[in-house]
Order: sequence, then structure tokens, then C-alpha cells
Amino acid sequence: MKKSLGYQTTIDFYDCDATIIDSVSSIKNILEKAAKIMNLSVVNTTIHEFSPIGISGVIVIKESHIAIHTWPEHNYVALDFFTCNKAFDLEEGIFWIQEQFKSKKIEKNSSQRGFLDKIKE
Repeated sequence: MKKSLGYQTTIDFYDCDATIIDSVSSIKNILEKAAKIMNLSVVNTTIHEFSPIGISGVIVIKESHIAIHTWPEHNYVALDFFTCNKAFDLEEGIFWIQEQFKSKKIEKNSSQRGFLDKIKE
């Protein structure tokens, strides 16, 4: 594994409960609790509700960020975790989020970003 500055994990949540994923308070509570489950340190949370439907938000964490975009009309959520090292185990938190969204199917992808051998000094 190459040395990099960051690790990106993206999760697509399908067949979610539309009411839950279209609620600012639900999204804020779920993501902040998930951050605690994953031992991530929340710095700031910004959640925006679109009219007539949908939510986008970012949680700044000391380790980088969590970003979310919801499409309640399609029962779908896109969630991104970007962390500065691989030491964080996101699995328990992702499973907990899936339960809260009542998602029947998820797809997860991971990648590294900011490869140190490509950064010129």
C-alpha cells in the first residue's frame, strides 16, 4: 500500500426510509452519534435542507470530514468519509447508520488520496 495523506470511503445507501433521510434533526443526530461510535472528533456540523426535498451536510471532524447528500424521493443517500489515516475503523458506524436509515442495501468503496510519492517538495 502506497503512503498517502488521506483515505476516502464512500457508501451508497439504497431503499432508505424517506422520512428519516429528509429530516435535518435525524441526519444530524445519526451522523454525530456515528462519529462517536467510530471515535471521530466532531468540530462543526452544517446541515442544509433543500426545498421541496433533500438534505446535504458536512461534519468537520479533527480527522477530516463526513459529507452527506440525500434523495428522499429515491430513498437514496450518498455518504463520504475522508480521514487522515487508516487507523479508524468505520465498519461499526456504517452498520449503525444503515440500521438508522433502514437501508436494505449498501455499496461501499474505499480509496487513498494524496500520494506522498507524487508530492514535490
